[in-house]
Parts: sequence; C-alpha cells; structure tokens
Amino acid sequence: MRFRFCGGEDCADWILAEIFTLSKLSSVKLKLLCQQVIQAILTDNLNLSEAQKLVGDKFESGDLKASIRALQYILTMSAKHSVDGQSLLNELTQLGFPKEHANGLVKVYDENFEKLIDKLRSSVMRFLTVR
Repeated sequence: MRFRFCGGEDCADWILAEIFTLSKLSSVKLKLLCQQVIQAILTDNLNLSEAQKLVGDKFESGDLKASIRALQYILTMSAKHSVDGQSLLNELTQLGFPKEHANGLVKVYDENFEKLIDKLRSSVMRFLTVR
C-alpha cells in the first residue's frame, strides 16, 4: 500500500516495527512523548532523560531512540507532504497503530502543524542562482 505520510510510497519496515513498540505505551504516555518529539523538532533539542522517565521500563534505551526517530519521521514527513489529520489517522490505523494511540498522535500533530511547516521551511537549504 501507498501512504501519503511516506510521500506516496510504501511504509518502511522499521516504522512498522516501531509502531508495534510504541503500542506498548499507554495512549496518554504516547501523546506526551509525541509532544516531546514535536518540541525537539521545533527547538533542535531533545531531553532524552525526560523521555526515558516517561516510558519507564517499557523500553530499552535503543528502543526509545528508535521510537523517537519513528515519531519524528511520521510527524515531519506528514507535515512535509501536507497530510491532513484525518488522513494520517486512517493511515496509522491501517498500519496497526491502536486507534486511541493514533488519535493522540494526530491531536499533537494537528495542534503543531503550522509550527512544523514553518520549521521545515526554515530548515530547507536554498541555493542562490549565480549570475
């Protein structure tokens, strides 16, 4: 299947694996983790120890880093491809994300969509034409 948040391509296997890992968290903790990831995207700074406290003993350190990277990918690629919240919700549930978890992620995404777009635009390298 093709997914808009993946740029019209199939979803990568590592994202599918991380969806399974993220599903171990409660929907509330996932939403809080998404908020931390959004802030990290916007500020270029992630407090990994806060994220570790949030997930507790549910994840090993490597799993946490991979899950954070997956959330970063989902959120930034969705914004990059201007995916609306409802479409993202449908795609995430098709991939196996529990609906309650996907709702939390999409809520955070919708609340920060404009900020994400602004950040992505400001971080794009622009080449000047030399005459």
